[in-house]
Amino acid sequence: TPEEMELHDFEEGSMGPKVEAACDFVRRSGGRAVIGALSDLEGMVAGTTGTQFVLE
Repeated sequence: TPEEMELHDFEEGSMGPKVEAACDFVRRSGGRAVIGALSDLEGMVAGTTGTQFVLE
């Protein structure tokens, strides 16, 4: 969940902006966001790879 991810300290120049954007998207849309490698796109869409962000 966005709340769980915000407990971690992500650096500005690395995952920080990605995590912030994913959390914002999930909160505003109620949808799902995924951070991962483009080469893992199929798995991300299927929900089996990447870092998944969802509301509880």
